[in-house]
Amino acid sequence: MPRQHALYLSHTGMTEPLGQSQVLPYLRGLCRAGWTIDLVAFEPADAPADRIAALAAELRGQGIDYSWSRRRPSHGLPVKVAEAAGALGRALERAVRRRPRVVHARSYLPGAVAKLLATLVPGARFIFDCRGLAGDEYLEFGHWTRQDLRYRLVKGSETILFRRADAVVSLTSRLRDWLRAQGLTGAGTVVEVIPCCADLGRFRPDPAARAAARARLGSGDRFVLAYSGSLGTYYCDEELATLFAAVRRRRPAQLVVFTRANTDKLRTALARAGVAPEDVWVGAIPPSEMPAVLNGADAAASLIRPWFSKMASSPTKMAECLGVGLPVVANPGVGDMDALIARSPALVDAGALALADLDRAAATLLERAGQPGLADEARRLATAEFDLEEVGVARYRRLYQRLLE
Repeated sequence: MPRQHALYLSHTGMTEPLGQSQVLPYLRGLCRAGWTIDLVAFEPADAPADRIAALAAELRGQGIDYSWSRRRPSHGLPVKVAEAAGALGRALERAVRRRPRVVHARSYLPGAVAKLLATLVPGARFIFDCRGLAGDEYLEFGHWTRQDLRYRLVKGSETILFRRADAVVSLTSRLRDWLRAQGLTGAGTVVEVIPCCADLGRFRPDPAARAAARARLGSGDRFVLAYSGSLGTYYCDEELATLFAAVRRRRPAQLVVFTRANTDKLRTALARAGVAPEDVWVGAIPPSEMPAVLNGADAAASLIRPWFSKMASSPTKMAECLGVGLPVVANPGVGDMDALIARSPALVDAGALALADLDRAAATLLERAGQPGLADEARRLATAEFDLEEVGVARYRRLYQRLLE
């Protein structure tokens, strides 16, 4: 079969962590399956031009032609609309020249551009890759109200994208089921559930890396609870501090936090909970080093406020932690977490994130962490649910092939 062509649009840049872990691995997998990809995206203002150029050259050798522009730091809707209009011009030129069979958009504004392009290119099929319910997130943050014009515009656009897409990618089964129950996807719309996955060839148990990581972190023989990723907004700084304090009351422990986010709120919460500064390690770790340093931990935490919008969320770091064999404390009400917690002892239920729930979760975690086979169970769950090749890439390949039929 001759190579097929796809056009992929993303507001996330490919030098950013999400672009590196949640876009490029899937596109490379599609290229290995016989596709060529035109990729149009936005890079943050501080991304070094030489790094972007080197990445673009690397991608060309893999079958991905990368066109990018700078993304302005403002989150204002007019700014984002202007950026989308600019992307439309670049993407339209590519679409007219190369006639893609699939036009694939990651999130809302790229989705609006992609839908228009798909109508202009004969035979093109449109994939709306929904990465979350953006309007409801802004509502729950308190930035918008239901009467806000911006909220109504985003929700109206969301409805159009869901109903007019040839295929929808959902991060969770829960969102897929909600879309169907609300009648937001048509009877002929393909809905593929593809959670945030991890390269389990990199994220795997490694005893040698564990010893080196614990020396690097100064862990000694303490029980190490790891947290990786963003803080603030719907992430639970206060609850993370409470959970760790409950662990620390039961045995000597260290909290290691791998983040580039502001940690002032977390540090204040830890101090209020009586946690000594020497029991906390905070730092940013390059993605290439994350498999090694995660091996130094004994467990991890993934605590997210169970808002309505979070039905669409697949925690991006959970797969990595499970892959290296760590049990993870997580709470229901987020994506498919309820079903996963019920299925596997590698996930410790944090309940409603109340004080008693977190204290109980800490006790359960310490009880399970010493049990033989728990690391194997964590790895089994990661392999079954979040393996990059066998789950993520395989489902994207299946979806693209189905749209050709």
